[in-house]
Amino acid sequence: MRHIAGRVLRLSVRALVWVRRWIAGQVQWLRGLLRWRSNYIQARWPGAADGALDGKVCVFVHFDRRGVVHDFVLHYLRSLKAAGFKIVFVSNAPQLDLAGLEMVRVLTHTVLRRSNVGYDFGAYKDGISIIPDLGKLDFLLLANDSVYGPFSPIADLLAGIDQGRAQFWGLTDSWEATYHLQSYFLLFGHRAVSHEAFRRFWRGVRYVNSKPYVIRKYEVGLSRGLMKVGLRGAALFSSREAIRHVMDEVNSGALVNPALDDDSRKYLKRMHRVVERGAALNVSHFLWDRLIVKMGCPFLKRELLEKNPVAVPFVGRWQEVISGVSDYDTDLIVRHLEQTLKNRVV
Repeated sequence: MRHIAGRVLRLSVRALVWVRRWIAGQVQWLRGLLRWRSNYIQARWPGAADGALDGKVCVFVHFDRRGVVHDFVLHYLRSLKAAGFKIVFVSNAPQLDLAGLEMVRVLTHTVLRRSNVGYDFGAYKDGISIIPDLGKLDFLLLANDSVYGPFSPIADLLAGIDQGRAQFWGLTDSWEATYHLQSYFLLFGHRAVSHEAFRRFWRGVRYVNSKPYVIRKYEVGLSRGLMKVGLRGAALFSSREAIRHVMDEVNSGALVNPALDDDSRKYLKRMHRVVERGAALNVSHFLWDRLIVKMGCPFLKRELLEKNPVAVPFVGRWQEVISGVSDYDTDLIVRHLEQTLKNRVV
């Protein structure tokens, strides 16, 4: 009876948490309706890139509380420019550091600063709003500064895209909630970006300050909405492939490999059990090293180093992992962490 009572209590607590989150999401949605306006752009500067916003365009979202544009962001922008993208740089910062602003203008077509409402999807929407004709785009990339990298050229990453297989792509995918592409790097081909479903989605985006709501309604909703009208989405580095690497390691005898330390063996065993149950994993956290080393993923999530919210072990090896496969200057990451990290070393 005590066991049953404890289980009922746990379920009740979970239900209360869910209800609170649902109510909070609805409140933020209503606030989003009340604050409805065409955009939240506060300032606009021309960049050095000439010509119309056509061909390959990237809407890149930035945020820093002090308005600093860090070196790792500039590296990302240079790689995008080298890959032929015209960049619309959208900052949610309360102000932009003047030195950083000038460096960004050299690399971009347009710089926008906006009120920090609606998370990345509010910023994506405002960035997309200045593109005169989506039908003239070959590719539209939505990206943000929530990752470190790229550790290899963006052009190399895009060279592997099969436009016969899909019409839009994410760097990674997720099976949490329901299958979708993660929104920190989303690439849309001409067919997707010119589809009425794509335009209708962005017209319907509200500036809602509820992260769970934005993830459910917009991150998940964008993929699902496009798939519903027959457009195919694909991950450049799929979670299923990352999981297969875990299975292959176990099947090849890694768990009895004397060269593997006990902690690594325990973690691999834990991941194997989770995978065997078919549980959804955020592979950009749990399998970050497999993504980089075995699959060639050129990015690392900042949150993994800054917070490591699900306590993934061995994250402290990040510099060794990146240097083992790339000539990327890891000091770009070190300098950012030195300037921003508090009460944590990694």
